[in-house]
Amino acid sequence: MNIHEQIDSFLAELGVAMERPQELSSQPYEGDSMPEISIFQASRDHYGVFYRLDIINQMPELRIMMPVEQGEVKMNIYLVRLNQRFPLAASFASVSAYEGSESYEQGRESALQHLLYATAEMMKHLFWSGDLTQMRFPGEIEVLPLLVQDERPRRRK
Repeated sequence: MNIHEQIDSFLAELGVAMERPQELSSQPYEGDSMPEISIFQASRDHYGVFYRLDIINQMPELRIMMPVEQGEVKMNIYLVRLNQRFPLAASFASVSAYEGSESYEQGRESALQHLLYATAEMMKHLFWSGDLTQMRFPGEIEVLPLLVQDERPRRRK
């Protein structure tokens, strides 16, 4: 049993189902892809919220983990990605795939971290300016609920 199956099993025992959609409107969700770069942050503006920033398949991904009152896990997780029609998406992929000089390659990881951080700041702003209850967000991003607590009470065995 791989780690994803173990997490699914653990969450199922808690009454939580992982949503694994086949695709967003413009790009497939590949949950098993390894991140090239990952950064973890605590939100400065939203109490208890944490962010995971990744570059996966040459694209930035932002996971927003927020506390909730219901459910046993008491956490909702949303995946935020750039809409493929947004010009930054193509630019980001081009920069990420670029193979440059030896000097560039030595500073590549640092440059990608800074680019990821700047892009994620914009993605966070777009996410928080949307309507989470109706899952409506600005067109530059796509938001996918990865883990959302079921509000129905669960009986204990």
